Amino acid sequence: MSAPISENNLLYGREKLLNLLEDFLKLAPAEATQVELALEIEQVEVTRYAHNRIHQNVSDQDTRLWVRVLVNGAVASLACNSLEPARVKATIAQATTTARRLPDRSHSGFATHTEASGQNIEPGSEGLVILQPTALVPSSYFDSTLYQTPDQRAETIGQIVELVNIAGLDGYGTYKTTRNELAVANTLGLRAYALGTSGYLKALVETMDGTSAGYADQLSRDVTTLDPVQVANIAIQKCRLNHHQIELPAGDYEAVLEPNTVADLIRFMVIHGCGAQQLQDKRSFMTDRFGEQVTGSEINLWEDPHHPAAMPFPLDYEGLQKRAVPLVIGGKAAGVVYDRGSAARVSDQVSTGHALNPWTSIGDSGPLPQHIVMQAGTRSIDELVRGLKRGLIITRLHYTHCPDPRRVVATGTTRDGTFLVENGEIVVAVKNMRLTQSVLEMLSTVEEFGEPKTCQDWWTANGMGVTNYYLPALRVARCTFTGSTTF
Repeated sequence: MSAPISENNLLYGREKLLNLLEDFLKLAPAEATQVELALEIEQVEVTRYAHNRIHQNVSDQDTRLWVRVLVNGAVASLACNSLEPARVKATIAQATTTARRLPDRSHSGFATHTEASGQNIEPGSEGLVILQPTALVPSSYFDSTLYQTPDQRAETIGQIVELVNIAGLDGYGTYKTTRNELAVANTLGLRAYALGTSGYLKALVETMDGTSAGYADQLSRDVTTLDPVQVANIAIQKCRLNHHQIELPAGDYEAVLEPNTVADLIRFMVIHGCGAQQLQDKRSFMTDRFGEQVTGSEINLWEDPHHPAAMPFPLDYEGLQKRAVPLVIGGKAAGVVYDRGSAARVSDQVSTGHALNPWTSIGDSGPLPQHIVMQAGTRSIDELVRGLKRGLIITRLHYTHCPDPRRVVATGTTRDGTFLVENGEIVVAVKNMRLTQSVLEMLSTVEEFGEPKTCQDWWTANGMGVTNYYLPALRVARCTFTGSTTF
């Protein structure tokens, strides 16, 4: 039996984790027909600052073992946070007992190798011209992020704070680095391992009286690509513009949506329509519509876990390779993502490698895309703004929801930089407004695509989601607002 892993190690590595799972599989009782183990080791380090000073530096390591046992056509799942052999053995035994008591559900069993995933063609989408996915598999981890120290995070934040101080403003924000190792093994011989890193830097800049605010952030697997000076300057510029806000009436406006805003809107397409379970439950906007127009004809949206700017990661939590999946092509419904369970419910379909993290999944959502890419343009946000006759710039949204998932209606308030534009020039800041509109309808009014950005939606950035994006800014002809706030 392998010795328990030391929590003081920075990185465990493929061999050590897979050897440990090999030992754990030997603990399974004879009546367990098949056993699958997924082990994730995650290290999160966060430095926070407020009022232009670092006030918190924390580090947290979480060890999570997910146990799945197949007995007589039924699967039971249990989890534990211990790698002590006795605790793991008890968890496998408990899962075996539970599976034995379940009715036969004709489960197809676990995968025999990591390449068992593939691509599907949905009935009705056969004639679509499918965009080719990224050919090369990029690295999902970087030593620069893996070995980032608190002093280095403090130095990065110091560059932001210095500029904010010079501007006479008040800075708040976070610099978070994450590294996670995922290992999956089962009794059928599947062995899989992947390592990922990420760095997230954000700045919220306010006037000293708190009446004006600006925001900027950056996300990357490689922290050397994060630019604190650019983050600070964007947030400072927005804060300086965001004063003496006026109140605008509800109604339809032309708008330039910055990428963070686009991510918050696309999120609802992803979680309510682009997974196989939503499709099979007939809750998806794609239900009975493959090959039909669902957005404007220039919209191309796909899941690409190998795109270097979409936070690539090669494996899912069933140990299968993630595959690229076209979602909306030429504005037409093209495809959804699958895990093994949802694929088994449909003849001739296979997992696309999108089984979610069992510890952080959004309810009983089933498989979901996690690396969303939209076809983009080359214009800067300033160039998009020059195309507005009278409209709004939306920096980002806050606390978004989807009251009508089938129509993908999004609602949320603007935040940290909403501006009125007339004849291509910003004329005044605007009090925050509540957006309520079908995302599909909005994407039917796109007039221009801007430069893309790696980003997250509001929920994922706050630890309550799973999806990363590489999305352009958009100039849309109609953005519907149903009210305004007092600030």
